[in-house]
Amino acid sequence: MNSQQILEKTKKGQLGGLSGSIISLVVAIIILVLGVVVLQELRDTQTAGTEAYTAANASTVAVGDFSDFVPIIVIALAASVIIGLILVGFAFTQGRRGR
Repeated sequence: MNSQQILEKTKKGQLGGLSGSIISLVVAIIILVLGVVVLQELRDTQTAGTEAYTAANASTVAVGDFSDFVPIIVIALAASVIIGLILVGFAFTQGRRGR
């Protein structure tokens, strides 16, 4: 195998890991949305002012606050892929200089 074939396989491996990360992120967002919907429905079935209503409302607000971090997670995922591709590029150029 020559160095060009190794580089192509390394880049494919880096981008191949991206699909798993994207699927995981989409699944996490779907679970988050479904969790909020279930908690809202649970809260709406309770009488306002009761302990069950207060607990369900606090849970809904807490899960909603967590959703504020989704854009940060997406940016971190994109940055890790970009950094990985840059490192693969530098590793390839370092290998060619030694010859």
